[in-house]
Amino acid sequence: MLQALGWGLLAGSSYFLGGLLALRWRVNNVLLGVLTGLGAGALLSAVAYKLIAEAGRLAGGSGFVGAGLIGGAVATSWVVTGAQRGVRLSAPPLHEPRFLVIALSVVAEAIVVAGGLVSGYGISAALLAAVFLCGVPEAMADTGPLLKHGLTARHVMSAWLVMTILCGVCVAAFTLLLGLVRPEVVAFVLAFAGGGVLTNVTVRMVPEGLKDAGAATGIAIAVGFGLSFSLVEILGKH
Repeated sequence: MLQALGWGLLAGSSYFLGGLLALRWRVNNVLLGVLTGLGAGALLSAVAYKLIAEAGRLAGGSGFVGAGLIGGAVATSWVVTGAQRGVRLSAPPLHEPRFLVIALSVVAEAIVVAGGLVSGYGISAALLAAVFLCGVPEAMADTGPLLKHGLTARHVMSAWLVMTILCGVCVAAFTLLLGLVRPEVVAFVLAFAGGGVLTNVTVRMVPEGLKDAGAATGIAIAVGFGLSFSLVEILGKH
């Protein structure tokens, strides 16, 4: 349990680090878009070659992976588009920083980390790199707008600290709970998180990266994807 908490806090610290960097240095929008693209590519690789592959192995062709992917995608789309306020899922996403959306990303990434601990494929450098490449630019991109909305630097950094703690607690809780259920249920939860991550990447990260860096975002996505996959290959952890 303590080990899981530690891994979760380490993964979640990416948000705190990103917020701190944004307060210390003025970040060029193009660089921010490139970083966002790197994170998107790394997450796509981690979900495809680690999370969903492991979920498929655990599900054994039972259909839990498909159900989980759809469920995670629908839930994430509902939150990202603001459907809780009566907005249709087909409406353009809202890009203003909202901690509800960020917290959903944190929980999904916590499930990814917990899945590594429970299923036995472990926590690899590729997985941690993907989480950091997502969390750091997301926090960097959202810190400025949060300050413009009237929050003080202390309040913003306190919020990023809460996200770090949330990630740690969620990893510990999911590791405990997933260790008590059948493999098919673990497969469903991992796929649910995968669907959420894929939706968040395509609906939020990619459009925001394109807005800041244009076509360079596409190159960054390919580099991030290749970097994450190469780490898996080099370390021999498939």
